[in-house]
Amino acid sequence: MYKNLNAAVLGVSGRQSELIELAMTYGFKGLDVDAVDLVKRVQRSDFERATRFLTSSKMAVSGFDVGIDLDCEDVEFEKALVALPVTVEIAGKLGTRAGFLSLPAATNRKAFPEFFEMMTRRVERLAEIFEKHGVLLGLSFSTAAEDREGMQYQFIQDVAGFLAFFHACKSKAVALVIDTYDWTVGGGTFEQLGAISGNRIAALRIADAESIPSVADSVRAKRQMSGTSGTIDNVRFVSVLSKTGYDGPISSFPDASNFGGMTRDSIVAKTQDALDHVLAGAGLPTFTRRPDMVIESTAPSLEDIGLEA
Repeated sequence: MYKNLNAAVLGVSGRQSELIELAMTYGFKGLDVDAVDLVKRVQRSDFERATRFLTSSKMAVSGFDVGIDLDCEDVEFEKALVALPVTVEIAGKLGTRAGFLSLPAATNRKAFPEFFEMMTRRVERLAEIFEKHGVLLGLSFSTAAEDREGMQYQFIQDVAGFLAFFHACKSKAVALVIDTYDWTVGGGTFEQLGAISGNRIAALRIADAESIPSVADSVRAKRQMSGTSGTIDNVRFVSVLSKTGYDGPISSFPDASNFGGMTRDSIVAKTQDALDHVLAGAGLPTFTRRPDMVIESTAPSLEDIGLEA
């Protein structure tokens, strides 16, 4: 299991080279990328030039947001399906672990049984593309009330529904994103978690909460940095997943409101500390890296290898 940086969820922005530099500086081994930006880079030049920052940094490309609304109209879905192979092909060439796709928490379209079938058909069609290029399609679900607001029919908002949907998908490319906040709020158990094969887990995302809300009361603002309250046992999540053979990315996924007024270096440093604490608590190897260590290090920076922005 390795420390992974998802800058977007932390509210950290910057050019691709800047985000890679931040990740390297603070000891991250992988990062999630902006697929839209990456595709544009490839289209403007070529694959080698567009990905030179990533390949030269030796960072693992852990994942990207697929960016498809599964609850969209048929015409929109078919258009997205046509455009997707370009993105997944690039991801596959980079050795990307997974693309991330959110399951709808609710819908105005159809009641549960019919909508369930519609969604599984769509996911299976997407999974064919991912399987072809050796990339996992990582499904996530949300307990946040914001994602159900104004909707008539409830859909996937707890672990029981999440696992039922996963098992209904036949493609081996379909995997799960384990979010410790949503898993806990959604009524998931460690026994259920331990029964999932590690190679069918796309990513691990950790967060904390002052107290565990019901699904009805869950909102994104309740997501804290791991270790803030200690209510969610993230160390146990890591320990259980390690025993399943999962060796992929672990990312910090609090709400960005946790970082008001902080610089991006401070945010990334705090994120590193949270991940190091969890990994060490689970008895897994980790290494804390600071900017002063980078100065002393003989390892090249992006600038040293001629890849300055």
